[in-house]
Amino acid sequence: MTIQEEAGKTVRSITDGLKGQPISLALIIMNVVFIGFTYLIFHELNARTIHQYEAKDQLIMKLIGLCDSKTQS
Repeated sequence: MTIQEEAGKTVRSITDGLKGQPISLALIIMNVVFIGFTYLIFHELNARTIHQYEAKDQLIMKLIGLCDSKTQS
């Protein structure tokens, strides 16, 4: 048998098994949705955190520049 035939048999057996137990299919779908939702939340949280650190770094550099200019005066 070729790999394609084996893959086809495997997919058919999985779908036949899921037809008999719809709760399993529902749980699989819920897990995939949960993983996707979690990824989106953490991606946005990471972007927000990076933006906050960049803003703080710019403010610190500005304050350091002001301190340097006052000490040279």
